Amino acid sequence: MLNLRLCILVLSLASASSVSAQVTITEYAVPTNASGSSGISAGPDSNLWFAEYSGQQIARITPAGVITEFPSGGYPYQITKGPDGNLWFTGDYGNLVGTITTSGVITEFAVPTGSSRPFGITAGPDGNLWFTEVSGNQIGKITTGGVFTEYAIPTSGSTPIGITAGPDGNLWFTENVGKIGKITTTGLITEYPMPTLGSQPDWITVGPDGNLWFTEDNTTVNKIWRITTAGVVTGFSVPTAASRPFGITAWRDGNLWFTEGNGNNIGRITTGGVIMEFPVPTAGSAPDFITAGPDGNLWFTENAANKIGRVTAPLYNLCLLYDPTKSVKSGSTLPIKLQLCDGSGADLSSSSITLHATSVTQTSTSISGTVEDPGNANPDNDFRFDSTLGTTGGYIFNLKTSGLATGTYNLNFTVTGDSSVYAAPFQVW
Repeated sequence: MLNLRLCILVLSLASASSVSAQVTITEYAVPTNASGSSGISAGPDSNLWFAEYSGQQIARITPAGVITEFPSGGYPYQITKGPDGNLWFTGDYGNLVGTITTSGVITEFAVPTGSSRPFGITAGPDGNLWFTEVSGNQIGKITTGGVFTEYAIPTSGSTPIGITAGPDGNLWFTENVGKIGKITTTGLITEYPMPTLGSQPDWITVGPDGNLWFTEDNTTVNKIWRITTAGVVTGFSVPTAASRPFGITAWRDGNLWFTEGNGNNIGRITTGGVIMEFPVPTAGSAPDFITAGPDGNLWFTENAANKIGRVTAPLYNLCLLYDPTKSVKSGSTLPIKLQLCDGSGADLSSSSITLHATSVTQTSTSISGTVEDPGNANPDNDFRFDSTLGTTGGYIFNLKTSGLATGTYNLNFTVTGDSSVYAAPFQVW
């Protein structure tokens, strides 16, 4: 067959959702008008929980999109799942750290330093919650019983923003003045300067590669950054200019996903630095924070649009080992050869993963490219795994095109362990 190797990402359409070329984004309106939805986290109850900064509420959204709100006060900003089975949140101008049970009972604790503006928050490896103090220039620790300890950051006016538990047993945080900080559970702080002048690190998370990944607040710099636990920093430019990447999270597909506050996109970056962007349906929505949901999807807040967004994406890319622009004669058999790949094109195919053909759908009545007749073979419902394709193998489906009129089609199929429907395109004349 052909030597052409074309990597694409495909997903079935959902009638009630807006679909970009690669992912499906569904939006749900927040009941309280102009709520200023900000931080979002998966809860221990299989729901998503988010903070309403302007509405001064903590809200819960089910995977089906049903929202319940609980008044909190304190201008809640960021939220995270705690080690005690509750959700914990920061109250920015309320100068507090709060906790909410999954039944909606809220308890709040005043931060010792006045007007400290607690901002980012995360569960630590020591069973405590750790948070940043934007104005207090400190990293705070609070036990699940409400006892505080605060640690001064060496750099004056550092403006700490995001914080996350690192893969090395430490906490890592961003300093908006151009540094990344690391703090041990005993309070020892190390700072790493950014390599780019004017850089303003924002929110941070752990990547699937054992590094820390963070976003950039300076629209001129406009990058997603990676820092190793040894302090080596590498940046990757976002395609959309002045996009202002903001929230960031790791997902089950082995990539990092992030929001673009100005770009109005959801971005995906592989651990190799390859970025794809997917537009949010509502214009000017100001996507804010993003998290991996318990339902296998990604969820994000839309600060300006007053909505919660859900991103449904397939686990794999498809790397086609045939030329989908070459048409075959109706009635002949077309060998559909492909691999399951990651975002960088690495082969993930395996004999333990089954691809099952479900349907053929026509997408156009026209064709393009040259005509090719590959001959005949025997069809089957499942793709056949072939270990000779690629580094770890690939798949073949011998598709009989009898009865298909001239046009462009998709061979739709499912993949073991993924609820998405994939599609391999082909043309018939």
